[in-house]
Amino acid sequence: MKLAVLSDFDGTVTLNDTFENVLARFGKGDWRTVDEQYVRGEITLEECVRRQGAMVRVSSSQILGYLDGVTEFRPNFDKLIEFCQANHFPIVIVSAGLDFVIKHFLTREMFRDKVELCAASAKATPTGIKFKWPKPKSNRSMNFKDDMVRYYKQKADSVAYVGDGRWDLHALRNADRRFVIRNSKLAELCKEQEIQATTIIDFQEVVISLQKQMSERDIRKGNSE
Repeated sequence: MKLAVLSDFDGTVTLNDTFENVLARFGKGDWRTVDEQYVRGEITLEECVRRQGAMVRVSSSQILGYLDGVTEFRPNFDKLIEFCQANHFPIVIVSAGLDFVIKHFLTREMFRDKVELCAASAKATPTGIKFKWPKPKSNRSMNFKDDMVRYYKQKADSVAYVGDGRWDLHALRNADRRFVIRNSKLAELCKEQEIQATTIIDFQEVVISLQKQMSERDIRKGNSE
């Protein structure tokens, strides 16, 4: 496998952060303080999401009904899917959000059977949203997003990662080809930590960059033969 393409969902595939929207609309508690605890390194990503999910005590139908009115996809995600399908590259959504929300919108946009999804299993209950996380594949991983990058680096010659938030930082750092949403928190962190990444506003830019890198690699390979 030459390339695997991994992407965050909230704020990356979508223009809005659906999980943050749900917390702001339905959360019963100070979910922003939990975010700050994660930023300070006091809790893991998984613990952060677990605590925040416990604050949301509404049904999945209420959540989806609300999000349907505010959620849009970033332009040209279909172009990235087409590029990956044409080249037989896996395209994987790696998200710390709500899997039933992601599946709903992938189905709405008719992408459900065209991408893979790696996310915790989330269930809305009267006592909050409960999460069941995938078992880590490596004990070196910082969180499950980083774990998926490490996993695909064993399977592919190169791994591309697209993200927008601080939860994506470890995964992005370990990826071979890095893309960040322009003016996002992740773009700011990359600048602060001097992490080389390509800033984008839509997925056509990812496709163009990957095509260019592949062409350059093929030219180098041809010259060396």
